[in-house]
Amino acid sequence: MKSKRAAVAVLVVALWIAGMAMMMHRNANRTESQQLAEVTLRVQPSTFYYAIDRDGEQIGAASSGLDTTKNSLIAEEYFLGDYGSGTKPVERTAARWQTRLTRGLHLIDLSADVTRPTKPFSINGTVQDDSAIFIAGKKVTGRPAARYTFTAPLFNPSVASVVFMLGGEAKIGRSQTMSVFDPITRAVVRPTLRIQAESLFTVVDSAMRDPSGEWTVAHRDTVRAWRIEGAPHGLEAWVDAEGRIVTARAGSYTATRTAFEIAFRKTAK
Repeated sequence: MKSKRAAVAVLVVALWIAGMAMMMHRNANRTESQQLAEVTLRVQPSTFYYAIDRDGEQIGAASSGLDTTKNSLIAEEYFLGDYGSGTKPVERTAARWQTRLTRGLHLIDLSADVTRPTKPFSINGTVQDDSAIFIAGKKVTGRPAARYTFTAPLFNPSVASVVFMLGGEAKIGRSQTMSVFDPITRAVVRPTLRIQAESLFTVVDSAMRDPSGEWTVAHRDTVRAWRIEGAPHGLEAWVDAEGRIVTARAGSYTATRTAFEIAFRKTAK
């Protein structure tokens, strides 16, 4: 009887080990399409809002949203504020950037519209043959149309961080090279994103009016975030477990997650 129980126990352990080995083999040999499909299932539709500062003074506000439909994932960023760079004067500027991807996270098309008193412009881009993107101006862009080949898959900057964080362990030192469309240069780049640190942040997640009628903080929450480096233009971003920005810095500009009312209260004119 004891020998039979021992044999059954050995068989169970052997089957368990074999099952684990098969699962590890399957995970290690997942195709890129399978990995991206799993990431898509973990994407949570949501919109976050940010106060945009330059040298410590708020100059505008931004929003970053992800939404899913039956056949696509839509990423949309919006900025409103007073923007100027270098010798260019500060101008009231509104910018909207929209990207559409398939449910398998393959880029379909993108568009950007910048409205300001001088030199407003718009561009759009369409992926061709899954390995090239054609960029054309819808209005005056100051640049000719261009076509870039890329190593698939291709993402916009905000989706790249989502895919990076949801596609692997949030472990310091992990890195991944990705194809990203840079809206500033209108070119495809291949940055290597790398997790450099981990920390806990306190963010404003709701607002209320004070006795004077001004918007003020109603509630704060804590968010664990990881510092991602390697993005273009020296961007250093702290992102949450789903790859959404908590705070970011590029040169003299910073973005800080906050409530909608507090982010946009200074932009209305």
